[in-house]
Amino acid sequence: MTKYTKLFKFKVVQDYLTTSLGLELIARKYRIKSHTTVNKWVRQYQYFGTEGLEVRRPEKVYDGSFKVNVLKWMKTNQASLTETALNFDISAPSTIWQWQRTFESSGVEALYRGKGQPKLMPTNKQNKKIKQQSELEQLREENELLKIENEYLKKLKALVRSQQDDGAQIIQKLRSSYKLVKILKVVGMAKSTYNYAVSHVAVDSDKDAGLKQTITDFKTKAPAAGYRQVTGQLREMGIVVNHKKVLRLMRELNLLSTAFSKQTRKYNFYKGTVGTIAKNRLNRRFMADRPYQKLTTDITEIRWGKKTIEERAYFTCIYDLFSGEVLSYNISLNPTVAFTMRVLESAIDCIPKQLGYHTTIHSDQGFQYQNFRWVQILKKHRIFQSMSRKATCLDNAAMESFFHIMKAEVYYQKELNTLEELTSAISSWIQYYNFSRIKTKLGGKSPVKYRILTTQKVA
Repeated sequence: MTKYTKLFKFKVVQDYLTTSLGLELIARKYRIKSHTTVNKWVRQYQYFGTEGLEVRRPEKVYDGSFKVNVLKWMKTNQASLTETALNFDISAPSTIWQWQRTFESSGVEALYRGKGQPKLMPTNKQNKKIKQQSELEQLREENELLKIENEYLKKLKALVRSQQDDGAQIIQKLRSSYKLVKILKVVGMAKSTYNYAVSHVAVDSDKDAGLKQTITDFKTKAPAAGYRQVTGQLREMGIVVNHKKVLRLMRELNLLSTAFSKQTRKYNFYKGTVGTIAKNRLNRRFMADRPYQKLTTDITEIRWGKKTIEERAYFTCIYDLFSGEVLSYNISLNPTVAFTMRVLESAIDCIPKQLGYHTTIHSDQGFQYQNFRWVQILKKHRIFQSMSRKATCLDNAAMESFFHIMKAEVYYQKELNTLEELTSAISSWIQYYNFSRIKTKLGGKSPVKYRILTTQKVA
């Protein structure tokens, strides 16, 4: 390890303070391995002046009380290891880190033990050390009792407001953090009184038991449902409850949805310009003020079984941006043009003949949507065609979002071993999605119900 003289350190510090050079440039100029060394010298100089640049002797021995005082000061002032080392004139901040680690792993007694074989001390020193240890233990005991008292008073205050729990129930909650004997000592309750109170707590004391059961039943039917969807479903049932309370109860019951955290790869059907490329009419304007005005479509890959390449199929649908309703869908082992044409024809049959305004269908630049047959049927029914820009999936973000929801709720948390099981599960889910699954942005209505209500208001 390189030793630097006091004069050399002073020269480096003055160069840093009087010029505009940074720490790294100063370290490079004087061939110092790390700029943190320069930073350390500067801070020592700012704290102690030139005396702080004296060459330290690391063999200095610190007693236990000094170590305890150092750790207390660092915790009280929320200081860093470097700041603490400067304040107590300790040569290496890592020494304080070692004390902290020893205290956390072995307690305060370990700070009073030296390295290697402990030396025999005179009797008076041993008595003094034992006295110090007993005083520390007593302080720790009193501190713990004060913490218990403080938490008990907080919970007692909440008890007065809510009138839900009694003192024994609060003690039960505190038992996870403290010993029962100490809690009863703070509260001033006999153990027999506590045992009697616990054994006679009413079984139906939880006023939210009915609501919890309703939430549990709904989550059994829809495991991927989040707290917003559960809140909307409860309101549909006539149970008016705040969404924050639903979130809290679902967290207590461990029913929060984890299905939407899975990331999947987007399948790419782009093969270059093989037909007609339409302009981007939609231009990410996904909001629509009337049904069948803006439709979007895409193809996604779905898998079953062990989700290998041999166990995959393709799903496509026509999606109405006004209500989020799935107008038509199809599942096939091959993503051919005919595969998408069947979905398009079924969706066109759903659109009223005398609509009164044009419909726009948006897609990506997949070869199916550049095909002559696809373009011609759109022209035949006077439907505008819109396409995303190349390699820009966000231009069709609404469709990608729907695919993510479908996969999360259909098969991310289920085992589907055959194509028939997967097809049946998707068909059932789309029926549920269109007619039963409520959305917050639709005012707590399902897509079909929202479309019917809005069209009735217009009529």
